[in-house]
Amino acid sequence: MASVGCSTDFSPAAAYLPRTCHVDADCGDSTAGMVCELQNAQPTCMSASDATLIIGESAPLSGTNQALGTAMNLGINLAFKEQNAAGGVRGRMLQLDVRDDVYQPDNAEIAARSLVDVVEIKDKPPTCPSTSTTLTGNAVAISTDALARGPKAVLALLGNVGTPTTMRSAPIALETGTVFFGAFTGAATLLRDATAGPCARFIFNVRASYAEEAQATMEYFQNRGVTDFNKLMSFDQNDSFGQSGYDGLVAAYKSTIGPFPPGTDSSNPIYRQRYDRNSDTSVPAMLSATEDHLNTLLANASGGMVTVGIMMTDTYGAASQFIEGLRQWQYLNDDKQTLLHRATNLQLLFSNISFVGADALADRLKTAGVVPLSGNARYTDKVVISQVVPNYQNDTSEAVVSYLKQIGTANTPSFTSLEGYIAARVFIAGLLLHDGPFTADSLVSTFETLPDLGLGIGATMGFTPDIHQYSNSVWGTEIQPDGTFKNLYFWSKGSPIQFYE
Repeated sequence: MASVGCSTDFSPAAAYLPRTCHVDADCGDSTAGMVCELQNAQPTCMSASDATLIIGESAPLSGTNQALGTAMNLGINLAFKEQNAAGGVRGRMLQLDVRDDVYQPDNAEIAARSLVDVVEIKDKPPTCPSTSTTLTGNAVAISTDALARGPKAVLALLGNVGTPTTMRSAPIALETGTVFFGAFTGAATLLRDATAGPCARFIFNVRASYAEEAQATMEYFQNRGVTDFNKLMSFDQNDSFGQSGYDGLVAAYKSTIGPFPPGTDSSNPIYRQRYDRNSDTSVPAMLSATEDHLNTLLANASGGMVTVGIMMTDTYGAASQFIEGLRQWQYLNDDKQTLLHRATNLQLLFSNISFVGADALADRLKTAGVVPLSGNARYTDKVVISQVVPNYQNDTSEAVVSYLKQIGTANTPSFTSLEGYIAARVFIAGLLLHDGPFTADSLVSTFETLPDLGLGIGATMGFTPDIHQYSNSVWGTEIQPDGTFKNLYFWSKGSPIQFYE
């Protein structure tokens, strides 16, 4: 039986002593408006109105890739608003504290430090191996000292956006013992490998990984006749995000087709071009090199159709520029066109990783319209996105129906905001399952018992102490001329790819 603070002191002052508790029910029935939370480090009954659950997020709300951050943030807020309208978490309201990191790693680290109110513990070594490890580029390690949560720390970080930014924010969360939940990235490093050591217990992923998206993409390319690694290429961002996609494509080729031939470059066996993060001006140079590469492929083919699969680990600005540039070149009337017949003998299959911002990309390619000199070819042709959530335009699962109801007519739906909504729904389900004071350690234990919630988002398995990724499903969608998305395939870990047609 829970202690309720009984005392043999019957003085008037004793009647006002705070009531101790273990779970919310110790504070009265659900109509009492009291919950069990920590006060001065002691579980104490307090008014639910004084126990707001503040959750942190770091995302690009401005800058070149702001569409990604604003959409993810919108989805989370929709779920929070929905739950608050239903009474919150046994009376506790949910509040999101978001910081704009402009998709810059240094800003993301600053945001994380602020959100968890970091306290540096001098002369004590870090607890987590990722804290003092250089995880991306030439960036310095997070800290050579241990870090702790401060008194104003948020309960958890939810829906942080981006791989290079996560490489700077996640170590802050892990070192301080803060739950890092539902990040908008499928990267393996830190979030899905052994980099964080035992501190990985604080990481919970909702979406499928980039490796799984790459596997689905490779199986799609194989279905379309691309089995020669020379007919594959990667267009990727020159950082940890792009590397995650490229590594996934290489691994997918090996598992789907087989080993690369002897003598193949072991570092970059598949042809690749890399653009600079937040700098679409770096794309033209990539275009020029790619055009030369494709001309060579056509010349070596000695006539006949050449199909090339291009996996794109990028964001919508660079993606649209690259696709539009290649299409214009494909139909350009120059000497090479006369010799190689690019317009008729080259088929380009573009497949973008989910992080691209599918809706923003579709809008740009739709607006671009018909490719000059092509007759009626459009920039949207053969452009696919591997999604980690269902197609909101035609799916009838519980999660999608609820999302569309919440988004209403005031906002424009998108795959990214749907991902934010689903990540927040899974997070909220864990909060509802939890009973008693909310702490990082207790949340981990609760999340690890969260079952499949029946949201209808593909092959899901919930969380366990050994499994901290909720979904392993990928939906392939193809952009249509009007900017809508056609269902192309469904892929799930352990099952062969399934095409809708």
